[in-house]
Amino acid sequence: MSILDVPRLQTKTMEEATNFINAYGFDANDPEDMELIWSCFEDSIVFIEKSLGDPQYPKVPEHLRSRKVVNDIRRLLLIASEESTSDEQVWACGILRTMHVLIHLQHDPRLKYFEQVQNQVLTRLDNYLYVDSTDGATYLGPKEEGGGIKLLFFKKKDRKDREREIVKLLHKADNLVEEIYDRIGFRLVTETKFDAIRAVRLMLHRNIISLPNVRPGRSRNRLFDVQRLQFEIDRILAQLHKTPNPEPVEFEKMLRRLERRIGFRRLGRNLINPHSSEYYRAIQFTCRELVKIRNPMHQVYTTLRSNLENIHGGMHAVYEAFSKPPQTLRIRLFSIRDSDHGREGICR
Repeated sequence: MSILDVPRLQTKTMEEATNFINAYGFDANDPEDMELIWSCFEDSIVFIEKSLGDPQYPKVPEHLRSRKVVNDIRRLLLIASEESTSDEQVWACGILRTMHVLIHLQHDPRLKYFEQVQNQVLTRLDNYLYVDSTDGATYLGPKEEGGGIKLLFFKKKDRKDREREIVKLLHKADNLVEEIYDRIGFRLVTETKFDAIRAVRLMLHRNIISLPNVRPGRSRNRLFDVQRLQFEIDRILAQLHKTPNPEPVEFEKMLRRLERRIGFRRLGRNLINPHSSEYYRAIQFTCRELVKIRNPMHQVYTTLRSNLENIHGGMHAVYEAFSKPPQTLRIRLFSIRDSDHGREGICR
């Protein structure tokens, strides 16, 4: 059960509330930590009133909506632990739930290097995208080889704004910031299911996607039936064996038949994501990408050393500050979701 679904806390005294704060990861005696908590409290009030506004309850009650009136954040924990389910107890729980999400979002290390990560991950794809000057369409594939895959739609995913992330985390039981996978990624919509399959194949063969980094548990195919695809391909190969050089019209006819037959007959609701429409068709997968981030402390070390190395005692000061030179790079793992869609994917 997610903490967001727990109807009340179990802190009965101020001492227990203090221990709760310390166990959460803050120091209740540290002014900086408490200021951060109060800041999240104030942000949660703004979010509840602005984004979750209910006509029946447009405002947080006055005695719970300001730092000055609440006075001690521990009081909020005690109110949220009351046995009786009063409006005050429900409001306290709602504020604390929102604060919990805000704190986790604010301390997500991935956001600090978002632009660097996005550039490194998506550049590999950029190298295989081009716009045809004759029709103005975007294609995926090596331009010099021709035969690129026409894209009806292409988009790099922008970073979600904080409000959308809060809503996403609040309405899902497994409310982990680390489980927000679609901050960095791209979406492709092709003309046909077969082109979507070709797009995936191209990204794997050209190392745009690293196969060992694909997460099986977050890979979904609701676009085509793999067994049916293999059956239709075997049928085409058998025909080509009989007629090695068919007319282009005949070959196109084979592909159109394949396209008609490889789709799923009936899918029903998406059990992995019940919020998706049952008519949504896509190939989706998530990768864990190894990303190299420049260490800002190395730049500080380099600048400090260049300014002090010709000054008497300067290097001694450098060695005092740095026992050993910082590493040039910090290496971290980040997530990216890649989605490749057939024609049905446009309708989401």
